[in-house]
Amino acid sequence: MEIGSIVTVSWWAILPLVVVGSLLHFAYDWSRHHRAVAVFAAVNESYWEHVKIAAWPSIALYAALFALGGYRHAAFVPAAAVALYSIPVSMVGMVFLYKALAGRNVLWLDIALFAAAIALAQANFVLVLTHLRPDTAMVVIAACYLVGILVAYTRFTLRPPREPDLFVDPLTHRYGLAAHPDGPGSPGGADGAGDGPVAVTPPSR
Repeated sequence: MEIGSIVTVSWWAILPLVVVGSLLHFAYDWSRHHRAVAVFAAVNESYWEHVKIAAWPSIALYAALFALGGYRHAAFVPAAAVALYSIPVSMVGMVFLYKALAGRNVLWLDIALFAAAIALAQANFVLVLTHLRPDTAMVVIAACYLVGILVAYTRFTLRPPREPDLFVDPLTHRYGLAAHPDGPGSPGGADGAGDGPVAVTPPSR
């Protein structure tokens, strides 16, 4: 696949990526709380879980494009790395800014910024892919960054850092699976223990 084709697919993929990411918000419940699905789907209302469901569809797209010929282009891996790191940066930055100004949640704006973060990621991917001429060292470093963020997206739902700004559910003040109403350690969970980790200082929303 030539760069021109990759660019075309990347632009046309924005709307499907937004739709798939939105569906991942519900996939954990649809799967009857399957632990494997929790890696890809939102399990609570924390910022991290919304970042994750924006990122996984893009990860799947880049993996497919890489297999279909993206591997022939040295800039592909750095472009994917920049795009995937831009999702949490842009989403969290824009949401924190608007909430600081508005002082409250606005659902339609949350949805619009979710879509905007995905669109910006695709724009970053295309711009780096078409303009960067990396050497081998840059590709290797970018690959290391890609591995790091893939590990984070895979691990931080099942074992989230105890960081109250990004990882705590604002409704339950819990982390990860325990923050879900039917999650392990939650008051309504299967074990009924209600002793999942609780944030010491819940962030203001």
